[in-house]
Amino acid sequence: MYKKRKYIPVISTGIILLLAIIAGIGIYISWVKQPLEISNTVATNIAGESEINLKNIIHQSQKSVVQIESTSDVTKKTGSGFVINNQGDIITNAHVIEDADTIVVKLTNAREYPAAVVGVGDDQDFAVIRVPELNHLEPIALETDKQADIGDEIIAIGSPMGIQNSVSLGLIVGTDRSFSINDYQYDEVYQISANITHGNSGGPLISRNSGKVVGVNSAGISDTDIGFSIPISQVAEIVSEWTKNVEEDELTFLSPTEQQINKKKLKEDALYIADYFFDNIGLRDYVNAYSLLGSQYQDSTSYTEFRQLFQALIDLTVQDKTIIDTENDEVHMEVNVDITRRNETYEEVKETRQYVLVVGYENDQLKILKLQQST
Repeated sequence: MYKKRKYIPVISTGIILLLAIIAGIGIYISWVKQPLEISNTVATNIAGESEINLKNIIHQSQKSVVQIESTSDVTKKTGSGFVINNQGDIITNAHVIEDADTIVVKLTNAREYPAAVVGVGDDQDFAVIRVPELNHLEPIALETDKQADIGDEIIAIGSPMGIQNSVSLGLIVGTDRSFSINDYQYDEVYQISANITHGNSGGPLISRNSGKVVGVNSAGISDTDIGFSIPISQVAEIVSEWTKNVEEDELTFLSPTEQQINKKKLKEDALYIADYFFDNIGLRDYVNAYSLLGSQYQDSTSYTEFRQLFQALIDLTVQDKTIIDTENDEVHMEVNVDITRRNETYEEVKETRQYVLVVGYENDQLKILKLQQST
């Protein structure tokens, strides 16, 4: 009897252990069958980065995109172009500069320069002009190794109706369209679902995936989302030959003779440069924003001091701009902006600020001569 009692604890322990193993196996099998649910923070971060990348692609590309104004005895045309190298060479459409007596290139910071013609296509609608003063700009990258395909997302940048650096998003919807307009033949060009209208011509068609130029926006059907763009691969080799073989001293820079300041245009440019300044602040491109300021402001405020004024900002939106006065070829304006910033305890604070800007010419270039936050 004593021996039987001695083995009871051992047998009980064995049974408990066996039951625990069976229960563990059951739990494991049940867990395996459950759908896998993971809070994918990596995917979330990638999605966030994708949105930021779109903003960055547009912002960086706009720095290399220019507005082109050409005039002759009978016409005045507005188009676009984009800087492709460190010599200040710009690709545009041939029809933008056709028969021009003057060609003026306008940058995003409202600076203007005369341009010279480097080369014009015989029957293809593309051309190259040069502005040596733009040799400091970072050229936009060209996608010459592969063709775009149907369904590819694209970004079209230009100056439709003179509205500089406007952006349209769309898709490649055709890759083999051929037709002729006036004296120009378009063969196997891209059809895009982004409208190309007056002022867009000559601007870049940019791949949403790579950020590189895949085409030259050239034509469109009015009041529709149908546009056409010449593949950059069709023109890249000829453009390269033109830019390498041109003699600088043989170029003729077509500068306008009349230099009087147009008051209406001055107001439009002042409003534009104010928007562009705060866009750069919102994207934390403080270097570009600082370059828009006049020398007197820069002499009194270093770049480091200027950057510190805005470093705590998280978000910034321009609400309205009001021109107060125009005198001595200067535009005085007030700009109201809504901002979100971090305070000393790293809490987010929303507030509205008002800035007073004076915009005018310095060395023939439009600058923000005065920038002051109202108290």
